[in-house]
Amino acid sequence: MCTRRWAVAVEQERRNGAVGHYRDTDKVRNAARWSSNAGTRAGEPAEESEEWVISYMDMVTVLMTVFLGMLAIMGMDGRLAAPSAAERAAAAAVTEALQQDVPTQPVAPMPPVAQEGPAPAATTDANRVMPTLPAPVSLTPGNKQWLDRLAALGLPPDIDISATERKVTIVVRERILFASGSATLQPAAMELLRKLSPSLSELPGSITVEGHSDDLAISTIRFPSNWELSAARAAAVVRALAGMGIPPVRLAALGLSDSRPLTSDPARRAENRRVEIVVDTDVTTAHAATR
Repeated sequence: MCTRRWAVAVEQERRNGAVGHYRDTDKVRNAARWSSNAGTRAGEPAEESEEWVISYMDMVTVLMTVFLGMLAIMGMDGRLAAPSAAERAAAAAVTEALQQDVPTQPVAPMPPVAQEGPAPAATTDANRVMPTLPAPVSLTPGNKQWLDRLAALGLPPDIDISATERKVTIVVRERILFASGSATLQPAAMELLRKLSPSLSELPGSITVEGHSDDLAISTIRFPSNWELSAARAAAVVRALAGMGIPPVRLAALGLSDSRPLTSDPARRAENRRVEIVVDTDVTTAHAATR
């Protein structure tokens, strides 16, 4: 409406010869003002940009995608979805195939393994320390008959013989076998071993000869310490038994020095100088030793 009035006024003044009264610059300014405000009411702000809507829609789309993904994984109740029937069937098929490809085999029983190091000791009185023995067990008929035959041999009193269900131990004092500081068997020792060798051959299993010494140090060219002395004495007994017909595969020599004393009394130190012949009569070990 205003534009039309302005146009009518200009036309009238032009006709009246007063158009030159208006300057060109005023015309341009007024025309631009009217054209820019055309269609806009007084007091209204200029139109703002709507580019922020694009970023907002992108954010909403991303959030919706994350929500739908979590819903598909967890399910409506907020827990992981249980495997389908097809998945369970596939897992069962794989398990069955693995069991068929790798058949299980029974595990063979392992023979008992001797523990290394000194055996625990139990004090029986103030001056004597005895090795801890296994719990009492009943002797097998074979071991009992064997002990009865040994008793009939008339062995010297310095020999101690003990037996359990799995092993037989013969303890021989040093004075019967060797001279002090020596590893050479005396004639009486050879006679004793000849009496024992037939009975030892009757028992199944491995035979371990253990050499023991006291805590007095020795230092010679041949025996720098008690370890060498005890090992040499055990080896001498093993050589003698092998020469008397016992298969070498059943024999073993072990030097233990003073690591397993029978007594801690200095006055009875001689009891620690000994040789022990240990026969493992366990059926499993006996079979392994004689194969």
